Amino acid sequence: MKLNICNIGNKEWLDFKAEISFGLFFAFQDLGYDVTMSVNHFSVSRLNLIIGADFLADNSENVHHIVRSKIEYVIFEVERFDKTGINDRDNFNLELYKLLIEHSKFVITPYLYNVHSITNLYGSEKIRYARWGFHEKMVKPTIVRSKNFEFDALYFGLLKGKRAEKIQNLLSRESYTLKVQSRNDPILFKDYFVSCCKWGLNLSYGSAEKFINPFRLYYMTSNGMPVLADGGNDADNYLSVCEVVNFSKFSEYLTNGNTDISFLQDKCRASRLSENLKQIL
Repeated sequence: MKLNICNIGNKEWLDFKAEISFGLFFAFQDLGYDVTMSVNHFSVSRLNLIIGADFLADNSENVHHIVRSKIEYVIFEVERFDKTGINDRDNFNLELYKLLIEHSKFVITPYLYNVHSITNLYGSEKIRYARWGFHEKMVKPTIVRSKNFEFDALYFGLLKGKRAEKIQNLLSRESYTLKVQSRNDPILFKDYFVSCCKWGLNLSYGSAEKFINPFRLYYMTSNGMPVLADGGNDADNYLSVCEVVNFSKFSEYLTNGNTDISFLQDKCRASRLSENLKQIL
């Protein structure tokens, strides 16, 4: 099968989703697919796997052009979808997004929450579950970890909900050092920070959280960085590759704590992305 991984969105979001796109690219290659990748461009001769369909829903002309054309596509949905739209966004065009779903061959998601949401609207034939997993290409040769860490912990990602409050709490302590990678830091610095920070952090953002983002977890753990997490709604069991403790214990772990990274890496490698994608297309 000929497959085109079609990334939709501006440069900032494309950078954030690069690990998803390249993970899928290499995993489908392993499965024998003829795979290409594009940015804001569809292939008329391949099945298009769209990452960022929510961005398409911002433009009525583009959506109607796509659904009228002979373009074949499936949607790979990594955002939270429910009856109100995507991630509770204000002014999200739910009708255009639903139109994209209706004209797709089907939707693929790494989240059981989305499976239930789409099944309730369209039936089980419209949704396919592909749990995220490990691929050897996730291991970056540019990441070289040592015992002489510049920082005790690293956080990168959106500071929504209770995350901002938790980060401020951690930054107020003097017993350890914390690096927060912001939008002002070049995205390529992330590999450097994974090299020079002892722990990676995964923080629940509160009751609105319906699942755990696995992409940062697998990126960090694959590259030898233990992830300290404070739990959350995790029907997909992605937190199994983390050290999970109550947030009140974070300071203790960041100051004196250690974990068996080889054990966490083994759990990470046990779920193979290529295996999880078999029989999906």
